[in-house]
This record gives sequence, structure tokens and C-alpha cells, in this order.
Amino acid sequence: MSRPDTDQPAVVFDAVGVRFLLDPGPAVSLRRDGLRAVAALCRRRRKEEFWALRDVNLEIRPGEIFGVVGGNGTGKTTLLKIMAGIYPATVGSVRVAGTLAPLIELGAAFNPEMTGEENIFLSGSIHRIPRREIRRRFDEIVDFSGMRDFLHVPVKNYSSGMLIRLAFSIIIFFRPDVVLIDEVFSVGDETFQQKSFEKILSFREHGATIVLVSHDLNLIARIAGRAAVLSRGRLAFVGPAAEAVIHYRNLLLRGEGLEPVWDGREAFAPQPGDFRRWGDRRVEITSVVFTDADGQPQTSFRTGGYFEARLSYVSRLEPGAGRPVFGVALSTAYRMLLYGPNTRDSESGLGDGGEPFPRQGIVRFIVPSLPFFAGDYLFSASVYDPTLSIAHDHHDQMYGFRVEDAGPREFGCVRIECRWEVEQA
Repeated sequence: MSRPDTDQPAVVFDAVGVRFLLDPGPAVSLRRDGLRAVAALCRRRRKEEFWALRDVNLEIRPGEIFGVVGGNGTGKTTLLKIMAGIYPATVGSVRVAGTLAPLIELGAAFNPEMTGEENIFLSGSIHRIPRREIRRRFDEIVDFSGMRDFLHVPVKNYSSGMLIRLAFSIIIFFRPDVVLIDEVFSVGDETFQQKSFEKILSFREHGATIVLVSHDLNLIARIAGRAAVLSRGRLAFVGPAAEAVIHYRNLLLRGEGLEPVWDGREAFAPQPGDFRRWGDRRVEITSVVFTDADGQPQTSFRTGGYFEARLSYVSRLEPGAGRPVFGVALSTAYRMLLYGPNTRDSESGLGDGGEPFPRQGIVRFIVPSLPFFAGDYLFSASVYDPTLSIAHDHHDQMYGFRVEDAGPREFGCVRIECRWEVEQA
């Protein structure tokens, strides 16, 4: 099969929009609810529109690695599924030149009753690969997947990891013109991940185009030539990958990338109906502010520098209700928890000492030497009853702050106080 014309774009989005219809009403049953169900159906509002993508105009060149970044729910996977033909465009059009390999929803086309070997041929036929070509590449596929001992076992007996490894290996060995990748480097062990990564990068030598969705910003900046930043279903930036990463990190700080609601000075302004907030509000967190050592509001800090979070609250607890427990959680921008202390279990004397709890005040969480390396971080704040079983006010990852580089970069997420010694054996 000849390669597509390299003078023409590999992928073209022309004013693409994707709309889903959401049913706002509760489920009703005619058998259970009788005439009330009929009345409810008559009163039900029109289905609400949700635009996953809007007005997307984009050209991706042949042979380039093109990255796509954005927060959860911003339309990244929808963008890939439009290219793959899984979703139709509500408005506009998408054109893809040449053969396409979508590394998304791997294994969806497998027949669970068939063996691994049979599913290799089945998947090849679905992707319109001639049977002789499948036979020619069969051993390569099997060896790469590491599944030779399980070829004659029905895939319904495979683990999810085994299923994805086989599906991944099948698709990448058919040398497609356009490869769509959605966070697939978490498949298998580290050795398989490295093999997969190197195999995909080798496609460039054959002129293939790679469209990569990933939350790993360092990966995007390192291997992609250009990247797009999605925010609320729209293209917020298209350009060099390094600039796209900077643009996305700026969106995170402004609360647009992952859509938290901080504004720089005061990290939180309460919004009704926010799904990240819950509790009976008997103690209410009214604001969270990050400050430096002088008490000045900040959203940017240095590794090893002073960090403070001030949780303002109002208490409506009855006398004798017990001292509430305040807690925080610090996570990476990809929601990996790094640390989650609380006042009940701390050694700083904030436990219940019998003194009356102030009806209004500020709880200060102080880190004299911030151990985090450069990056964007999410912050949760909460207050519970003394048993930690009743939430008064929980703000889940509603705030964000940034840590800037300070000195030589080390590997990992946090700096641990340590030293090296050498002894003669």
C-alpha cells in the first residue's frame, strides 16, 4: 500500500463540534410509578446539550508527533475518537489520510470465546489487513506481546493486562499511516512499556503520523514537535510542544486546565453545586489562601521554601460537640496523593485539649521547607467530626499552586533530607 501524499495534511479538522444530549430527569418506571410516571414524562424538560468539542480547526502534518494535553473532561479522548471514526462529528468534518491505528479502547473488538491466535486474525481482518500479511507478521506479534504460552487460551480467561498487551501488539505491527495513542504507556511492566514506546517512535522512520494524548507533560515536551491544548472543548493553543506545556501549566494556575476555582490571591471562592465539595456545613471552610513567610498571598513557591495554607472557617457546632478535625491533602496535578495530614493525628497540639473551640477563625497549615520539586500541585482542605466519620466540609482538590525550580534538578517528586557516605570495605 502506498503512503499518502506527504505534501497534504495527515489529519484535518474543519470547524468540528461534537454534541451529546444529556437527560436531566430522574429515571421513572411505568410499572412502579403508574400515572405519576406518565405525568413526569410529560413534564420532563428537553434533553440538555453538552458540547464535548466546539469549533476545532486543526491540521496535523505527515510524519510529525503531535501531542494533545488538557484536563479531565476537556475533550482529548473525544478528539481521538472523532479521528478514529468512533464518534461522528455533529458539525464540521474530519479527514484522515491513509491507514489508521487507534490505540484506544484496546481489545474492544476481541471475541471472548476465541483464542488469542484466532483473535489476531480477527483483529487483522477488522483492520483490513490481508491474511497473508497477518501470517507473515504473526511470530513478531506474538513475540512482542510475550503471550506465546497463552495463544490457545480463550481471551475471556485473560487478565485485563494480558488482553491489552495482545491488542496493542496486533495493531502496532501493521505499520499504519496515522497512530492515535491515548495513555497507553501504562500497559504491562516497565520492559513492555519501553518496548512499546520505542516501537511507536520507530514509526516516524516510515513517515507515520503519531497523535499522542498524555498527562505526562515532560513526555509531550520531549518527543512531540507540536501540541494542542484543550480547555472546555476548545483549542486554547496550538504550537511548539514546549510552548504548549507552558500554556497548559498557566491554565492550571488560573484554574482552567482542571477547572478548579482559585483566582490567585484567594484560592477558593465557594460555588454552589460543585461536585468536589460535600458535607453538612456545621463547620464551613469559607476560604483557603496560600501565603509566604510574611503572610503575603502566593500561588508560586520554591523547592525548600516556606509554604503556608490558611483555612478560614465558621463553626455552627453546639457546645460540647467536640473539637472538629481539619485536614489537608497535597497531590500532583494528575491526582496522585503525596501527603495527607490532619490536626487530630498531628504532634502540634491541635487535638482536643478540652478548651472551647472558637466559633470563627483560621487554621494554619505550615511547611517550613517545601520538599516538592518543580511542577503543579492540587490541594484539598477538609473538616470532619472527631471520629472522622462525618464530613462537615470537604473541598476535594479544589485549589492549586505551583513550585518553581530552585537549584539542580533531582529525580522524583519530593526532596528527602539525606547524605552520602563512603566506607572502606
